[in-house]
Amino acid sequence: MPELLTDAIVLRRSDYRESDRMVTLFSANYGRVDVLARGVRKSGARLRMACELFVTGEFRLNVNGARATLTGFLLREGFFPLREDYERLMKASYALGICAVAIQPGKPDPELFAELQLTLGRMAYSEQSADDLLVRFLLGFAALEGYMPALDLCAVCGMLVTGPARFSPEEGGICHASCAPYGRKIAERVFEYLRSVRDGASAEADLDSISEALSAVRAFVEYHTGARVKAGDLFEKA
Repeated sequence: MPELLTDAIVLRRSDYRESDRMVTLFSANYGRVDVLARGVRKSGARLRMACELFVTGEFRLNVNGARATLTGFLLREGFFPLREDYERLMKASYALGICAVAIQPGKPDPELFAELQLTLGRMAYSEQSADDLLVRFLLGFAALEGYMPALDLCAVCGMLVTGPARFSPEEGGICHASCAPYGRKIAERVFEYLRSVRDGASAEADLDSISEALSAVRAFVEYHTGARVKAGDLFEKA
């Protein structure tokens, strides 16, 4: 039975049988890895920490075909302050959920892995707005996945957008009101904030603008991943 050693982040977990747990890992080198952790729900189980959401570390796995079993774990970071702030917990959980939808078994994605680690670290240890951090993560995610939203030229006609604008996930981003009358209305200050984030600038925006931007970017990413992510799904029972 071959052995696999990899750094990974715990994206999902679910209880299995009497004392086991199924865990979805995001490995920088191997993509998605679904793992059976035997006996970890027993009191005092040695590998219990390896099955907690957000935890990052070195995982030792026994692999048999498409199945992997957890045999060892070395903790690198737990991002424990996330558990003390409900808003940050939910926003960080959403980032995990998006990654769980996107990554594939056997397909490494070290850039997304690094982006997720950075976001979790800032969520846990900085005072930066959780909404702002999630907007930045989702735009980075979209760029890495190859479908960044249009934020300058109309996604329908390709002309520079001036005046009233709409945001349409279906069309691909910003649109003239006449090109996508069904799109959501978004103020110019929100687009300015999104452009600033896209360009890597230290954007300054009011909380309402950031919240509106997050709602639009979430809708865009969910449309293009084909999934609606709920933070509570990460704790779903098996």
